[in-house]
Amino acid sequence: MISPIRDLDDLKTFVLVVQERSFTQVAGRLGLTKAAVAKRIQGLEKLWNTQLFYRNTRKVIPTREADLIFPKVISVIESVKELENSLTNKDELEGILRVTCVSSMAKNFISEIIEKFQEQNPKITIQLIVTDSLLDLMEESIDIGIRVGTEIPSGLVGMELFKNKISIVASPLYLKMRKKILSPKDLETHNLLYLELHKTIQFSGTHLSLSDVTKERYFLSNDAASLVQMGLKGKGVLIRSFWDIEEYIQEGKLIPILTDQPLENFGSVWVIHPSNRTPSRRMMVFRNFLESECSLRFNQ
Repeated sequence: MISPIRDLDDLKTFVLVVQERSFTQVAGRLGLTKAAVAKRIQGLEKLWNTQLFYRNTRKVIPTREADLIFPKVISVIESVKELENSLTNKDELEGILRVTCVSSMAKNFISEIIEKFQEQNPKITIQLIVTDSLLDLMEESIDIGIRVGTEIPSGLVGMELFKNKISIVASPLYLKMRKKILSPKDLETHNLLYLELHKTIQFSGTHLSLSDVTKERYFLSNDAASLVQMGLKGKGVLIRSFWDIEEYIQEGKLIPILTDQPLENFGSVWVIHPSNRTPSRRMMVFRNFLESECSLRFNQ
């Protein structure tokens, strides 16, 4: 009978090799020989019937299969650790949290919130996966996602962090050089910078949407950061989520316009996690911390 403890050690060895890209360094950390580390990896390759690493004289590179297996192995190790903690009544917050969000959120507030959280919980390792694609949280073994939407997707649970207010702004130079914008219809003569998914948002109290007042668009992009840079350079009127541009508004680099005729909110920002996975204590503590910080920052 194969020892369960040995099996878990093999999985931990696999994780370290993926992270360190070196059998030698992993051997040093585990107090093993390089040959012993290689034997553990070979055992897993035989068990899973797949090659896990490309090897050369300088480093070890995970294969595509290893990259796909890695988050699932992390999940198994964390589940075992949670079981051990529950059996020993251990209440200390530690372990790994996998969190995902879009790049603009990571840049503007998520990274800062994570930094503050880890100052209070130094034994929790957070792996932040930044992508503008919608990842399958279960498939990727992700604990928490922060997303914009009108509702929580099927199969997920979570809570609203704050409303996703959409602001209309322009640089001081742009406003100085162009006619005043006093109504939504005035936007028809301006180059509008916005994500395509925002085109159906309506102005409050009207039946006008962004697409209705869009006559000039000389720069189109699915990258929010590129649109913001164009707005800062005075290339047009920028329409963006307020949390992505609040810093520039405070610095006077962007000026809000049509504040008395605003656009409706584009859904909300949510914190979500899989519904069929029992939340760990560290996950719930992080979620509550995230909610509290967002409430303070965005005055909700």
